[in-house]
Amino acid sequence: MALPITFATLPGGPQPLQDFDTQFAAVAALGSIPCVAAGVNTLALTPFINTPTVSAYTDLAPSFIFVAPATSTGDVTINVNGLGVKNALKANGFLFVGAGDLIAGAVYRAAYYSGLPGFVVDAMSGPSLNNATIEFIIDGGGSPITTGVKGYLKIGYPASISAWEVMGDQSGSIAIDILRLNGGVPVTSMIGGGTKPNLSAQQFAVGVPPVGWTSTLLAESDWLGFNVTSASTVTRVTLALDLGKL
Repeated sequence: MALPITFATLPGGPQPLQDFDTQFAAVAALGSIPCVAAGVNTLALTPFINTPTVSAYTDLAPSFIFVAPATSTGDVTINVNGLGVKNALKANGFLFVGAGDLIAGAVYRAAYYSGLPGFVVDAMSGPSLNNATIEFIIDGGGSPITTGVKGYLKIGYPASISAWEVMGDQSGSIAIDILRLNGGVPVTSMIGGGTKPNLSAQQFAVGVPPVGWTSTLLAESDWLGFNVTSASTVTRVTLALDLGKL
């Protein structure tokens, strides 16, 4: 990669000082500018002293590094050097950075892109902004849960299932198959002969990775169905799927 000016090829004699300004500006754009961040959801970023002057938002460079001063409690916006408030979006460029996405004390990098318009924010430490959890509640209405399909959820983004968790209202047993179909009513299991999310004479099963599933990948507009294949004692159960957005 070449910088705008190659000094070795310039003619002999004095050179205009603006050549140095051009070269230094190009070098500054290659890096990330460290900033002090203030606020919770409305973040104000102030570049460190003796860093390049930021007088306008420019696409992709420079980017800005900051430590979150607090954990976000709602949709996040960013304002660098008082240049104007812009939306903060997750690394996929489509979903807003929202409640719990920024963690106090974690380091983040924000790059502006006018095509959004706003900042794409990615975590340099702490949890990834591409992590998500979906939950489905199976309620027996005060009676022990029976077998059968209990309902459906639509997936709004491509993702991979990294773990499942099940919580019952009391100690008991249940096994839940997950059906999947893109753009239609799901009838085919995505677990196949693998281990279904389950409780076995217990109330909690936490952070269990999928084992032996036919697939753990989800596409945008996939519909998931939740089919109880066996159950005893429990009357209300929550199934959570931990996802990594693709």
